[in-house]
Amino acid sequence: MAVFLATPLQARADGCNFGDFLNDFVNTVGSLSSGACGAACADSGACALSAGLAATLGGVAAAQGQGSVDNLCTQLNTAVQDANALQSWLTALGVDPSAVQSITGLGDPISIAQCGCDLEQGVGQIVGSLGACFQQALCGLQQALLGQGCGCTPSPPQMVDCGSIYGENSNPPPSRVDQTPNGVLVTSLVDACQPQYCLCPSPMQLGEQPTPQDASVGWPCQNNEFYDCTWTYSCQCPTSADPTQNTHPAAPSGPLSQVCICDQTGRAAVPPVAGQYNPEGQICPPPLVKNCPPGQVNYSGNCVPPCAATQVRTPDGTCCDPTQVTSCGTCCPAGSPPNLTLGTCGPNQTTQ
Repeated sequence: MAVFLATPLQARADGCNFGDFLNDFVNTVGSLSSGACGAACADSGACALSAGLAATLGGVAAAQGQGSVDNLCTQLNTAVQDANALQSWLTALGVDPSAVQSITGLGDPISIAQCGCDLEQGVGQIVGSLGACFQQALCGLQQALLGQGCGCTPSPPQMVDCGSIYGENSNPPPSRVDQTPNGVLVTSLVDACQPQYCLCPSPMQLGEQPTPQDASVGWPCQNNEFYDCTWTYSCQCPTSADPTQNTHPAAPSGPLSQVCICDQTGRAAVPPVAGQYNPEGQICPPPLVKNCPPGQVNYSGNCVPPCAATQVRTPDGTCCDPTQVTSCGTCCPAGSPPNLTLGTCGPNQTTQ
């Protein structure tokens, strides 16, 4: 993968170069391990579901304007209090029914949705508060790389599918790739007057595919000194030699195509951020709850048979008649009633 990093070559344009923009972008989007995104990851390992929802919100912003998404996210934070209200909110947004079911079926779906809003609104700041800096930065790059400024009033930055941006082993390059804590940011350098960008949300990886004419001359060819090799970009679910870290897309297209599912656990892959629930910072952390075979339930990390509807479970995992449980939580055997005074099994002592 070609990675074009910030360098001193970037001339300033009105005091804003690409390094300035990138730092502001990283600070604006924030970290997936904090806030609502932290709650989403800690509770259900569903940061990638949030990223898929953010992609959907990005589509709404492109069609209806960023203000419509801002209003939706404000409504989410003020009026949505339970899973039923969230389901209505997602459905009205036009989210695919399978995605709605995936989100509302998890432990903390509201945090997942709020994380999606946080991500989209952070990325959406490229169009909003960071837009002017982005436009200036691209004009500065054009001046530094081509020796000429924009010569225009740049249009607002447009978020596009990564497949519509291409790379080439030319100088200057037609695109730029930057690694950020929340994913890979790809910027088209073809036309600074019409800035375009895409984001592959972590833990997705940016892939490169040869254009048809280059597929026949030998791939990969990014480092070929005698041939201008071109390729397109795509967001891909990561694979690994370690089978516990292999992932696949949740769906071939739509919002869930931006969600990577861990092959072995069936849970959403998460950004490799170390924390309380993921101390090793793995994209596929081990399940927090042990999965039990059919006919058994998890109790304190052990798989045990379920209790009958007329029974309760004592602290040691025993199923017991509620009338046979002592005040200390012990299940008394049949014929030995709980001693209400001592908290043991045996008849109550009566005083004379």
